[in-house]
Amino acid sequence: MSKPEENIQVRKPRQQILSLLKYVVISLMLIAAVEYFKYATRINYDWFHCTAVGEPIENSSVVKLYARGGPSCDKRGEFKTIVKRITRDYEPNDESLSFCIKENKHLNSIHYPIHEEKGEPGYFAYVGYDSDYNLIEKYCEDSVIYHM
Repeated sequence: MSKPEENIQVRKPRQQILSLLKYVVISLMLIAAVEYFKYATRINYDWFHCTAVGEPIENSSVVKLYARGGPSCDKRGEFKTIVKRITRDYEPNDESLSFCIKENKHLNSIHYPIHEEKGEPGYFAYVGYDSDYNLIEKYCEDSVIYHM
């Protein structure tokens, strides 16, 4: 029978250094791949996300909001982007806020605009502080008006 000490293999320092170097190179390649992906998605942000677009109305606090983007910007993404922009841009502690969100029923829920011509937005909203409530009522006459 062999002794337990004889079964233990001792690795040479050169093998350990090569093994360490291999793992370091693999780790750096993984980090580089992640960083490249982050860079590529930042450069092509519109392709992966919806971007909110606001058009001021009649020198007031009222803004017409809609979202534009690439193939992943369907109606669901547009709606989320509009609501996110409303909650981030308007401060209800300064003044009360009113808004409505209207759906463009001429578009399917998944309309994935691929070309530069984006077509009509799936949703749009009219948002403003209550000091301009009469304009909100005018533009939101056939939809529900929300207050915050």
